[in-house]
Amino acid sequence: MTPRRRTLLAAVSTATASTVAGCADLLARETNDESGPDSPEDAATAFLEDLENERFERASERFASDGRDRYGDPGRLERLWLGYGAVGGDFEEIAETAVTEGGSRTAVDLTLAFARGDHACRVIVDGDSRLRNVGIADEYERPSYVDSGAVASEDLTLAVDGCSLSGTVATPADGEGGAPGVVLVHDSGPVTQNAARGGTQAFTDLAEGLATQGVATLRYDKRVPACEVEPAEYTLDRVTVDDALVAIERLRGTDGVDPDRIVVVGHGFGGRAAPRIAARDGNLAGVVGLAAPARPYHELTLEQLEHKVSVGSHEWDDLSAVYEQWTDEIEPVRSGEYGSDEMLLGKPGAFWESLEAYDHLGTAAEIDAPLYFLQGKRDFQVSVGEDLERWQAELGDGSDATVETYDGLDHLFMPGEKPSVEFAYFVRNNVAGDVIDDLAGWIGGL
Repeated sequence: MTPRRRTLLAAVSTATASTVAGCADLLARETNDESGPDSPEDAATAFLEDLENERFERASERFASDGRDRYGDPGRLERLWLGYGAVGGDFEEIAETAVTEGGSRTAVDLTLAFARGDHACRVIVDGDSRLRNVGIADEYERPSYVDSGAVASEDLTLAVDGCSLSGTVATPADGEGGAPGVVLVHDSGPVTQNAARGGTQAFTDLAEGLATQGVATLRYDKRVPACEVEPAEYTLDRVTVDDALVAIERLRGTDGVDPDRIVVVGHGFGGRAAPRIAARDGNLAGVVGLAAPARPYHELTLEQLEHKVSVGSHEWDDLSAVYEQWTDEIEPVRSGEYGSDEMLLGKPGAFWESLEAYDHLGTAAEIDAPLYFLQGKRDFQVSVGEDLERWQAELGDGSDATVETYDGLDHLFMPGEKPSVEFAYFVRNNVAGDVIDDLAGWIGGL
């Protein structure tokens, strides 16, 4: 890629140019001046120079003191920068800047050029040119494998017990009918129908990618955060299974969809719940687990956080504090000594109790339908060795189960490199086309 000339506002001094242009020493002298940066643009650009050169403590010092612990922790800034690099590759330059004034705060939007494309960063600066916040500001873009002209989308509302959930049905636009159908089931935590996180929408990719290839899909907002759930009612069935069953029946009744070829596709925790959904429904044509966890879920939860704490070279104080708390909280979960409304590892006791009563591996082994497990090898949340191989060992060689693994894909089945970090989920990216192709081919063969 031919480097593009960096575009900066006139107020930014030449001393804050990229170190790629050989101005590192000028930057150091300018930004260490007691008067500080002259403008919000100057402050934001100097901050990005620090990130580029992995000066995360110095970048942290640019934050106002009352927000530094929350937004400017060196560990947070390092992981944010790792997230950009995981998707974008090597940083090249600041391609553009734009400024939006807003009372006592100024938003500086930076277009960052990386080896594999541009990504957006927003820096919030106060009247004293001190940073208040910084975040990934990418917007979602549809992948090239989606043909919008081949997809017909219709919004709907699912009437579930106690509330309503917004959803979308995507069907092949040719209108020939008889298409197989997929209900997408969410991962743990609050998830919308698109599984939107900044610049990624994994469920939009899956839904429209499959519909492009002739597979109808239904995606919907998860009960959390769409509806209130009391802690004592926060169970596997209440937050995941019951609503998925309603969605399955709705898709069965959709024009152009073959009611005898409905498949549940669960991502993460949804993949763990998928066998239960299939067992309660009793008439699904297939079950798919995308990065479906198999190990004890409380152990998985703590191990995921342990990775988040350990990645990088700088400690993130807030994250470390949560890890220490959860290290203590996991003991009552292991022993089963807790109340239904007691919060442990971020979930109520009722949730852990419902998982303890659910034999996901045994349930999967008893399902009279083909199973398909897909797993990315860069996934730090669910892994081949700790999870996929457990599914395989339990189901055995004689089961109707197929597995597929993917080099370089993370928990969202999106490509990246270097350490896998959660911040990368917010950097513009898409589900890999190979995953869409494999899913569509497997479902089409049912």
